[in-house]
Amino acid sequence: MRTKNRKHPSRVAAVAAAAAAALVLPVAPAVAAGTVDILPGAKSSLELTLSADRNNPTVSVTLECEPAGGTHPTPQSACDKLAAADGDPRFLQPLPVLCSAVHDPVTATATGHWHGRQVNYRATFTNRCEAAVGTDLLFRF
Repeated sequence: MRTKNRKHPSRVAAVAAAAAAALVLPVAPAVAAGTVDILPGAKSSLELTLSADRNNPTVSVTLECEPAGGTHPTPQSACDKLAAADGDPRFLQPLPVLCSAVHDPVTATATGHWHGRQVNYRATFTNRCEAAVGTDLLFRF
């Protein structure tokens, strides 16, 4: 006669073995703040654009990292700053620089990949100076 809720011994052993195996699997080390978990062979390539109204033309540059290159005027510096922000322009530190109060809005966008992760950044600034200093000079071009 079988009793209810009684599990088969081999099934119990299999579950116990799977649980034990999960406990001994290697765990990836935690990533320190300001570093990037780099995927092997994953490249970092971004298109940076400043779009304005009819008074100012849209300007775009490319940024390649590791090795630094592209059409960005200071690619190594830009790559270093993005690395400190884990590839996310939202985490770039604004510079303590005052810009003119001229209202000439620009929209800064960054699209592409940072070490295998998709980057889609968009922010509007009062003017080109604010875009540059607000993104630690990433958008100074």
